[in-house]
Amino acid sequence: MKNIHSNSLIHESVSHVFYVSSHGSADDHWFNWFAKALNSHPDIMIYFGESVRQKYLNERSRKERPDLIQFTRFLADLGRAYLAIGNCYCYRAYQLEQLWDVFQQDVCFVNLVRHPYCWLHFYVTWRCGNMGMPLGNSAPLDHEWSVVNHEVLSALNLKPYTREDVDIWSSYQGMLILNRMVSDLRSDVRNYCLEDIVKSPDLFNKIVSYLTHGRVQFDSVLMELVYSWVYTPFRGGLPKRILPREEYALWPDWKKYAFKKIVNEEAMQMFEGYGYIL
Repeated sequence: MKNIHSNSLIHESVSHVFYVSSHGSADDHWFNWFAKALNSHPDIMIYFGESVRQKYLNERSRKERPDLIQFTRFLADLGRAYLAIGNCYCYRAYQLEQLWDVFQQDVCFVNLVRHPYCWLHFYVTWRCGNMGMPLGNSAPLDHEWSVVNHEVLSALNLKPYTREDVDIWSSYQGMLILNRMVSDLRSDVRNYCLEDIVKSPDLFNKIVSYLTHGRVQFDSVLMELVYSWVYTPFRGGLPKRILPREEYALWPDWKKYAFKKIVNEEAMQMFEGYGYIL
């Protein structure tokens, strides 16, 4: 009788796992909307909680992530009752490339991008609000301050700042991160603009089909429901929409100057390549 546990008979089933990456969602409603929209389908489970887990359980530092290969196996086990299970925004696209070496094309991922003015708005606002932490707990913000590249910034003749000037130094650090987004421009990485997705149910379904290997599609009734959430924050909040040109018009002169000094030409060309007007 053959041993049913023989390694030759064991196939690691992870093809129902997928990832959605970004360079931080910072409580941006459209990033949250995309995850909630995916999760609304009864055959999809979204695990969107690594940053919250770290916040309360202190299992690792804020910058650390679970080992990606083992985390993929964890998700595969966790999502056995679903046609697909995905993680949103825990990893960056360049980190997810290691999936290909282990799982080949079994595990799909897409990367979501946002207009840099809008992305920066939420990045700064999230930090100015103490990143959703309880009153008196500033540990994540302290970490953010500690990783600001003060040496690079000090050489650019920008508006000076102290630890208390969160709106200034987080703006600068966010602009530096905009430069890092060039790392998403890899031949096999599928980048999608959130602004396009919120306008196009067809594009949304195309992404769903890719992530789930064609197993899941949204019908017209469910699609109408999830698209009714696009401009209304969850839990009954007031409708809000951040428009790039209006956002930029609100920037003080020091911030406009900093954007020109910090954001490099390569990053500017990337954002323009996405169709964004700067």
